Amino acid sequence: MFTSKRIAALLALIIVIAMTAPLALADTGTLETGFSHLSDEDYQAQFETEDAFGELIRIGYDGGLCQAAIPIAQEKGFFAAEGLNTALTRGGDSARDALVGGKIDTSAGMIAEWLKAVTNGVDIVFTVGLHTGCASVITLADADISSFADAKEKNITNVGIAGAIGGTYHNIAYRFVAHENADLKAVDFNWKAFDAANLLLALQNKDVDIAVLSDQLAQGWVDEGLVKRIHSLSTDPDFIAESCCVMGIQGDFLRANPITSEKIARAVYKAALWIGESQANKEEAAQILLDNGHISGTIDYALKLMNYYTWGVGNELAAKSLEDAVIEYKELGVLAPDVDADELQSQIWQAFDLERE
Repeated sequence: MFTSKRIAALLALIIVIAMTAPLALADTGTLETGFSHLSDEDYQAQFETEDAFGELIRIGYDGGLCQAAIPIAQEKGFFAAEGLNTALTRGGDSARDALVGGKIDTSAGMIAEWLKAVTNGVDIVFTVGLHTGCASVITLADADISSFADAKEKNITNVGIAGAIGGTYHNIAYRFVAHENADLKAVDFNWKAFDAANLLLALQNKDVDIAVLSDQLAQGWVDEGLVKRIHSLSTDPDFIAESCCVMGIQGDFLRANPITSEKIARAVYKAALWIGESQANKEEAAQILLDNGHISGTIDYALKLMNYYTWGVGNELAAKSLEDAVIEYKELGVLAPDVDADELQSQIWQAFDLERE
């Protein structure tokens, strides 16, 4: 039911549309143009006509430092500053499944996890990058292995991956192999799936000699001197400026609420930039996350990981990261060879105005 306020906003919007070019929609349903042509007044008027205006927006958060910009946007008021009514939602489902199932409206995920799903028809659109980094390749600290190629030469081919075969860290590992040595192939290795927490034991028991997993778990083992890194998305030259994680929004939500979606993206982007602005901000962020139960552990450990990433990824870098991932995953067989890279990019990526005040 429309309130008098909502009717007034709708009338204002009709006037705006009559005076400006309409917002175009691509064949895939994503937005082709943003809202830079709208004045602040008209922007607000259009915002107030959207279905989500004033409603509770459910934002998924998995409890990892990788997604720290999301709870910081909530706790520091970045969502509220955009006029959004938001709540963080944590659950047993993966963010992708929760989005598809309608349990949440938006969340963050890793490009390596979500790309294949969207080529199979999952209606998720990426809207902003969170930061660089996220994953490492490790081996025991005293192992005589410094690379995948080195392991292959020694006939050491068992590699443990966190999660499932064909999942996030398996896909990331494929790219590490390809970037390391053009003559090296993923099929040269025997991939074994483990729960992430069991990978250290798998290394120590010689079930595997190399493991691929998240920084959040690997860093602790590195600090204890148990393992060493041989690759990292945070430090390898080929990946150091690449966004690993992006906000994904449910497609129907975005198309029904484009300005609301832009505001969500901008709030998360500004929160990520705030984290990266100074060490003092990182320390405050770590304290906020711990005090509110968003993460466990210690401030020192949280800071170590926060300093490992570059926070706040603009549109150009996020789009380039997606483009590179699509092209390489096609070449590696993760994505089907007939996937049209340009078409997929237009389907899954929406650049929003992240700077508007």
